[in-house]
Amino acid sequence: MEVLSREIALERPVQYRFADDTRGEIRRNVDVVPRLNVEMARSLIIVNTSEKPQTKRVTMTVTNLSNAPTVGTPSLYLDSDKLKGRAVTSQFELKRKGEKTLVSWDITVAANTPPGRYSIVGEARVENTFFTNTMRTVAYPHIQTHRYYTHNKVDFQVVDLKTAPRKVGYVEGSGDSVFEAIKQIGFDTEAISETELASGDLSRFDTIVVGIRAYQVRPDVVANNERLLDFARRGGTLVVQYQLSAYAQQKLMPFPSEMGPRTSDENAPVRILDPAHPLMSGPNKITDGDFAGWVQERNLYNFSKFGNEYTGLLETHDAGEPENNGGLVVAKIGEGAYIYCSYSLFRQLPAGVSGAYRLLANMVSYSAKTKNGGKKATR
Repeated sequence: MEVLSREIALERPVQYRFADDTRGEIRRNVDVVPRLNVEMARSLIIVNTSEKPQTKRVTMTVTNLSNAPTVGTPSLYLDSDKLKGRAVTSQFELKRKGEKTLVSWDITVAANTPPGRYSIVGEARVENTFFTNTMRTVAYPHIQTHRYYTHNKVDFQVVDLKTAPRKVGYVEGSGDSVFEAIKQIGFDTEAISETELASGDLSRFDTIVVGIRAYQVRPDVVANNERLLDFARRGGTLVVQYQLSAYAQQKLMPFPSEMGPRTSDENAPVRILDPAHPLMSGPNKITDGDFAGWVQERNLYNFSKFGNEYTGLLETHDAGEPENNGGLVVAKIGEGAYIYCSYSLFRQLPAGVSGAYRLLANMVSYSAKTKNGGKKATR
């Protein structure tokens, strides 16, 4: 731009203008995006240590973001010789903008791979260009549309893990990924529907796990709480993940308790109060190392005051706060067991924290009727 014979440089975003019947004229920035978008179906796969090779199938969605037809080849980058990939899909063709296709690989984890994290990156190759990023879009009526990119990566978390053979029912709560985690580590698991919770045969399960905040978001869980406690009284194991304080106020646990504090520091020291207790010793021996690498917090909505019917197994607290051993408690109830766990497994499991998987496996494997033995997980 020139003003009084002087050039002035101004930068302005290129915008697309359009009319909305309700909101009038709308302007949106014009972004340059890649020709292809690639996105793995899963970002984390849990694999148990094994003396045999193990093969997992991974799937990637390829989306054409251009107006031109595109022919390409899927490819992989593997960060370790412990992983080997075999392409199930050798080539893809996308004829129109917005068209999608699935491509797959079989990834083999070598025998005796030590615990740790191993990664693969899914790519789409068109001529000499590799597309390795997943585009994410943030779009709301009151702001500009924003796009950002993440690496199209899958982590293989190899965990030294044992499980006992258990049939597991899961009562879904407020949108966590614990159900999938239980399946990943090898348990025969199914979701319990509202109908089955109300009138089904719960005795076909060995363990029932209740999802986070289920008692707050599902009135049917509150209404059928006595059926869940009866399941435990008859010999089952009932594992309840963290609930809000109304859980105690409504006296939904088998024995009285109060709820209150949390531990916000994810690195707060954790003391194992009874290392010989079956929940701490089998099928996985829980150690200090299982509490390394946690994210965001240790626990929330712990039991704060509880009777002798409960046994507290772990102690942790924020600096300057009183000790609290109500984050993981177990009680004998009839012929079975009740476990309350406020440790934030729902955050640790998606982050691939190995100790959280080992602790989860112990709780799901636990039985008040038999010694808490285990076997190597098969998947």
